Amino acid sequence: MKLWIKGLLLSMSMVFVLTACGGDQPKDPNQVTVFIMGSEGFSQELADQVKQDLQTKLGSTMKITVNTTPIYSAEKLTLEYVDRQDDIIILPENDMKSYSINGGHMVLDKDFDSKTYARGVTMGSASAEDVDKQEKHLFSIPVDQMSIFKQIKYTPDNLYATIPVFADYNKSLKILKAMTE
Repeated sequence: MKLWIKGLLLSMSMVFVLTACGGDQPKDPNQVTVFIMGSEGFSQELADQVKQDLQTKLGSTMKITVNTTPIYSAEKLTLEYVDRQDDIIILPENDMKSYSINGGHMVLDKDFDSKTYARGVTMGSASAEDVDKQEKHLFSIPVDQMSIFKQIKYTPDNLYATIPVFADYNKSLKILKAMTE
C-alpha cells in the first residue's frame, strides 16, 4: 500500500479512537457508578458483593456498576476524575485529602453529621474554582463506618467514600446514604 494511504488510514483510526473514548458522554440517569480503589487495591469479588447489596437497597430502577482495580495506581485514580463518570469514589485517606484540598469533592456537612463521621472532616476547598480558600468540612465518609462494608466484613480504617464535584449531588447522595444506612 502506498505510504500516503497508510497515513490516511492511521489518521482516520486515531480520530475514531479519540472520539470513542470517555469524556463527557451522556450518561443514563438511572446508571450508578461507584469506583473503589484501596491502597492495596480492591478485589473484584468484594466489588461484586457491594454491587449486589447496593442493587438490593436501591431497587431495580437503578443500574449499579462498581468498578475497581486489583492494585493501587495514582494514575488510574487521576483518570477516574478526568473521565467524570463516577457517582461515588472510594479512595485512600491521603488521596481523599489531596483531592479535597484541590476542590475535587462535594461538601457533605448538610446531609451527614460531622461529629458521627469526624474522620471524614478535613481541610479542603468547597469550590473547584477557589482552591485557595481552604475550610474544614466533611468531605468524606469513612468506609469502616458504612453498613454496606460492615455487611461484607471489609472495614479498613484508611478508605473514604466521596462525592466528586462533577457528580449529580442528589443521585450520589442517595447512593451514599444507601451505603451508610
